[in-house]
Amino acid sequence: MYKSEHPLKTMLQRSLLFAALGVLGTFTSLAQQDVLTGQYLFNGTLINPAYAGASGQWETMAMQRLQWVEFDGAPNTGILSAHGAIANGELGVGGLIAIDGVGITSTFELAGNAAYHLDMGESDLSFGLRGGLLQYRARLGEIDVIDPADPVYQGTQLSAWVPRFGFGALFRRNNWFVGFSAPMLFVFDKALDGGISPYYRNHMYAQGGMNLRANSWLSLSPSVLFRSTPDVPSILDLNLVATVSDAYTLGLGYRTGSSFVLLTQCRISNQFRIGYTRDFTATDIRTYAGGTHEIVLGWDLNPRAKQDMPFGM
Repeated sequence: MYKSEHPLKTMLQRSLLFAALGVLGTFTSLAQQDVLTGQYLFNGTLINPAYAGASGQWETMAMQRLQWVEFDGAPNTGILSAHGAIANGELGVGGLIAIDGVGITSTFELAGNAAYHLDMGESDLSFGLRGGLLQYRARLGEIDVIDPADPVYQGTQLSAWVPRFGFGALFRRNNWFVGFSAPMLFVFDKALDGGISPYYRNHMYAQGGMNLRANSWLSLSPSVLFRSTPDVPSILDLNLVATVSDAYTLGLGYRTGSSFVLLTQCRISNQFRIGYTRDFTATDIRTYAGGTHEIVLGWDLNPRAKQDMPFGM
């Protein structure tokens, strides 16, 4: 364990606290930026509702993400999602439950996805919608303040439920795909004064990739993802994933901001798979933050339906 009195670590811990306290002014800071996990490569519905049912199978995924594990109050995210095809594959439905916390603040999301898949012969075009609710919470009783009489910090907890909506599109042809989505295009925010005011938090994603079959047992899947959010630096992911015998997966990725990603996944049976993702930060924070880890469990019905699809489906 690193000593907390180190100047850099102390500064980072205070930054986490200040970021969490930012919700007390407008109660919207956590809505500005969704967690971008490495597991979107295995479950596209995390960023694009048009993926719901696109593989022709039912998929369930449980994920736990621990970021900067050496810090108290560091980001911690849990996601449970499921989706599948109905109506002979023309429609897809699904949903997710996500819990995210940092410092004294947390969010709880309950969302549903619906998609329509248009068969165009050698191509498929999909459109998806997402709708759900977000709960924002701030545990004020855990803050040590200089002036306990400050009205901003009166009470023990702030909480608000807000609806959110988004959409996505996905085009697939043979062994390649492109997608665009805004899963949190529009949110109604409940202000602290009790009023309701609409505002935009445009998480825009553009994604593309392909599956290159090297031989009967090896395939290579390069992909790219671009995310744009107002007032936040854009993110570009470059990934290369190798799959052996349709059962073992190893991938490497680079994310702008000096971050490298190592991801693995193994199919332990015909229906069950387990995965692990490790983020490596190339800046000075790596010495004190302790890294970021993701653990995933997946359950697939009719997994062979997904075999010949471009990676990322």
